[in-house]
Amino acid sequence: MDAILFDVDGTILDSLGVWNEVVQAIYDANHIDSNVEEDMKRYHSLKASEAFAWIHAHWHTKMDEKDMEELADTILERAYTKTIQPLPGAVEFIKLAKKKGYRLGVVTSSPLRLVKPCFQRLGIFEDFDGIESAEDLGLSKRNPEIFERALKALHVRAKDTYYFEDSRYALDTADGLGIVGIGVRSKGEKYPDRAAIDDFVELLPLLKSNKSLISSIK
Repeated sequence: MDAILFDVDGTILDSLGVWNEVVQAIYDANHIDSNVEEDMKRYHSLKASEAFAWIHAHWHTKMDEKDMEELADTILERAYTKTIQPLPGAVEFIKLAKKKGYRLGVVTSSPLRLVKPCFQRLGIFEDFDGIESAEDLGLSKRNPEIFERALKALHVRAKDTYYFEDSRYALDTADGLGIVGIGVRSKGEKYPDRAAIDDFVELLPLLKSNKSLISSIK
């Protein structure tokens, strides 16, 4: 295997709680009485702009998508710049994978303006050979194009690439291209049908010993 692709939120970053906070703030501002935890199951498969559009259309809110984006930005920019932390073992895994010679890339729904300052703060931004943002590109991780762009940026073949992701729909898209997808169980999804991890700590011994990353995980 030559390369590793990563999702960001819920895979590298422990950031899902911040997105819950954003939705709660939008609900409060629009007097929406609905369960955020339940509703996030829908929003997790959407880009932020798509989620805002759905909220506006579904509840006929006074705030439009642009208003919601401005409210969200006040929460997200502070969190990504100053407080969001990596999931256990993620930074160590990225650093070691880079040292081992893997080409590293990101396929994320989040905009680069959030991802970049957070990665810089954690000291991992320069470790990536390419970062593809579905939000910035106007694409979706349901569309193989964003994965094709990532593979092209890394100059690797799909079958020689691992992909770590906590959303099933994105893993399904990667599967269709022949990328070796590994589930991350941060949303409670057990992934009984594929290789999956709770965090990157369990993979560090495999990476250190140059073994296949899926050789002993279930």
